[in-house]
Amino acid sequence: MQFGKQNRWVGWWYSRPVLIVLALLALLLLVSVIERIKVEREMAARSAAAEADLRELEAREIELYERVEYLEGARGVEEEIRKNFDVARAGEQVVILTGEPPAPEAVPPPAPPKYPWYQFWR
Repeated sequence: MQFGKQNRWVGWWYSRPVLIVLALLALLLLVSVIERIKVEREMAARSAAAEADLRELEAREIELYERVEYLEGARGVEEEIRKNFDVARAGEQVVILTGEPPAPEAVPPPAPPKYPWYQFWR
């Protein structure tokens, strides 16, 4: 066993310049890890937003397919024609409903004049 050599290497590893360099390297590694964590969280948020958009678009796709199927039928075509144009079949009449006229606003009767407290006999 050579105690002198071993102590020399231990002394070198524990010297101030080596410890400062190792601390700087650890600090740089920590900064890099923190940046990677931030990027991972941002990507997870983007992924969740993209999945929500995908679900929304899939629901919209189903609605559109159902609408296309309905419009491909005779009833759907007739409904769209009636909705967009004022047409009727032979023997039918077109009736346009305008709604009820607004009710006249009720005006409350004028309140009797209030007299001061000392004129109570009026």
